[in-house]
This record gives sequence, C-alpha cells and structure tokens, in this order.
Amino acid sequence: MNPLQRSSIGAVAAIGLMLLSSQCHLAFAQQENSSAEAEEFSFDMEAFEKSPWAFDGYVQAQMGYARLDRDAALYRISFLGEEEDTYRLQGGGEIQADLTYQRGSFTAYTRISLQQEYDGKEWYSDALLYEGNLSWQAGANARFTLGKTLLRWGKGYAWNPTNFVGRDKNPSDPDLALEGYWVGLADLVKSFPGPLKTIALTGVVLPASEEVNSEFGQEEHVNMAGKLYLLFYDTDIDLMTLSDGSQSDRYGVTVSRNITANFEVHGEAALVTDAKKQIVESDGLFTMDERDIWNYLAGIRYLSSTDTTWILEYYHNGNGYTEEEAQDFFDFVDVATDSQLVASKRNISAYQRPNFMRNYLYLRVSQKEPFGWLYVTPALFIILNADDGSYNLIPEINYTGVENLELRSRFSFLGGGDDTEYGDKVNEWKIEFRVRYFF
Repeated sequence: MNPLQRSSIGAVAAIGLMLLSSQCHLAFAQQENSSAEAEEFSFDMEAFEKSPWAFDGYVQAQMGYARLDRDAALYRISFLGEEEDTYRLQGGGEIQADLTYQRGSFTAYTRISLQQEYDGKEWYSDALLYEGNLSWQAGANARFTLGKTLLRWGKGYAWNPTNFVGRDKNPSDPDLALEGYWVGLADLVKSFPGPLKTIALTGVVLPASEEVNSEFGQEEHVNMAGKLYLLFYDTDIDLMTLSDGSQSDRYGVTVSRNITANFEVHGEAALVTDAKKQIVESDGLFTMDERDIWNYLAGIRYLSSTDTTWILEYYHNGNGYTEEEAQDFFDFVDVATDSQLVASKRNISAYQRPNFMRNYLYLRVSQKEPFGWLYVTPALFIILNADDGSYNLIPEINYTGVENLELRSRFSFLGGGDDTEYGDKVNEWKIEFRVRYFF
C-alpha cells in the first residue's frame, strides 16, 4: 500500500470518527434540549393567517375617434345650437378600486371610480361610489347586507329584462362596471338531497327619495322586491317580483340549463304592469300610452372544441316603439325648429335610449388564440334591430401577453338606411383603444 492510499484511508477514518462523535453528541443533546429544539423548529401560524384586507382594481386609459353623421336625427338633437363637427376625438382615464375588509362574519366592501374624461369639447372629472356596503354572515344559511349594492338579476348576456332592482347594461359593452342602489338585502339559502337541490330567497328594500336612489323612479317610496331561486334537476330557475311604488308592479321568471358541458340555454320573461310610453306624432303632438307589457329574452352560449365562444340572444322590448312610431319621431325631428326640439327634449328622451324599438338580435363570436397567436382573443359581434334592419357591427381584439396588462382595440360601424335606429345615431363609425392595468 503506497503512502497516498494510506493517507486517504486515514482521512476517511478520521472523518468517520468525527461524524460518529457528532451523532452521539446530538443524540445526547436531544434528550436535554428537546423543549428548546421544539421552540426553534415550531411555525408561527399567525404569520400565515390571511389578511382581513383585500385591495385590487385597475388603472386605464382610453381614446376614441369617431366620424359623426351630421344628417342624423340624434346628431341634431345632441348638438342643438352648437358648432357642427364632422369628427370627434374623445379620451380620458379611470382608476377603479375595490377594497374589502373581512373580520369574522362581517364584511365591508367598497368600489369607487375616479374618472377624467374629454368629450370632444372639454375635460370633466367625476368620482363615483359604485358600491359601499356592510354584510353579516349570520350562520351558514343567512346573509344580510346594508348599503350601496349592485344586483344583477337575470341570465342574459346583453340584456336583462328581469333585472328589476339593477341598472341596464350597455349591450355594446355588457361587462362594464355599473353603479348599484342603496338597499337593505337579506339572502336565505337551504340545500336538500333529491331533485330539488337548492332554494334561495332574496328580499330587497330599496328606498327612493331626492337624496337616495332618485334615478330609480318616482320619489318618496319604499320599494320592496324579492327573488326565489331554485336549483331543480340541474336547471336554474328564478322567480322575482317588484311591488308597486317608484315603478309599477312587475313579475319575472328566468331559466338556464347546461344541455352539455359546452352548451347552455337561457331565457327571461317579465310582465310589467301599467307601463307608460310617451309617443310623438309627426306633427309634434304628444300622447301617453299606458298598458301591461311583456319583455322577454331567449339565448344560447356555446363553446366549441376549438375554443370558439358563440353567444346568440333575441330580445323583445314590449314597451319599445314600433316602426311606424319611430318613423313619426324621425319626421318630427326633420321639420321641427330648434326651439321646438328644446321644448320637447324631455318628451323625446325615450327615443334616445339604447334599443328604444321592439325586437333585437345579438350575436357574439370570440376565438381564443387563433392561429397559435398566444394571449390574443379576437371577437366580432353585432346588434341587429330586427324591425328596421339597422345594426351596430363591432370587431375587437384583446391582448393579455403582459402580466396584469390588457390591451383592447375595437371598431364600431353603424349601418342602416335613413330613418332607422342605427342609421340615425350620432356616429357613423368609431375606433377605440383601451389600455388597462390591474393591481
């Protein structure tokens, strides 16, 4: 055995003796210092407790450029006495923030929006409280909420005729945040074995006065609403009602069901009693129509194996204007003087609402990452007035390839002949860009 081998064996033996000695020492120390070691290797569970605070939201900037239709009826109404423009540049920014505090069975929630907008003429700013409420989870089956709350009743994507205690969506951008109403709210839930799996009852108290919920309807009323939800044989069913007060009595039903994992059908129907409609004749005379009407919606949502999403809905607005009534409105605007239009502004406001006529179709098709374009989702949707054939066609594209950042661009083209709803809108077309950063 050469000297190098003897040295290696000696080194290995020495290391082995040192390890054996250290193991014996550790075994002896464990018996004497077990409590100290337990303290050293214990976890501080408080350090892993979930914070009662949650804060998120987004910051966005947007810009729009539109060509105006100077021959349109709504252009004349919108720009009475103003210098006529052919193009309009709009833009601005918004900060929307959600703050939640939860402690035990109580939750405080608020959503605010700070906006700075340029409307083509001047800048203006606004601060809105979309929601601000306090909730108490009173056991597993009961929850009570008090404060400004957004309620979204209904199954439709673009329209919700049964949303009796919420604000109307914008069909051109249904996912936009909406402002709630000040309400008192109670939710009671019970689950069962068998075909009827769940029952949930929601009761709503909504006061309306000059200071609170003044946009809801006639002031100085305390409005009562209720919704009964049933999950029956995997079918979602809602029955809802709103009592007479700021608005007339109304009753609604919604149904939705997944036929397959990728194919869903839904529908809504609402009976509105004593619905009022202001009608203008071509000669400028106004009459009031009052009767019971039905609003209803039927739709489908389908996700294909290639990640293409199809949404198709038909909407009937029972209190909307017929083709003949709409034609009388356009004829009146054509011949009325500026002073007549100013004097009639309140009476013709209903004609300026989105979808003020009777029957509409909505189709949206979106494709996730086509042609292997990562993080890109193009979409195309159309809102068609089934009465006069006019339409709003909107292609858009979304990009989410940067963490927490969303880029969206869209082009809106309004088509239709003279004296049609979309043919007589303010814009002929509009292109929009939006950058939204989530935090």
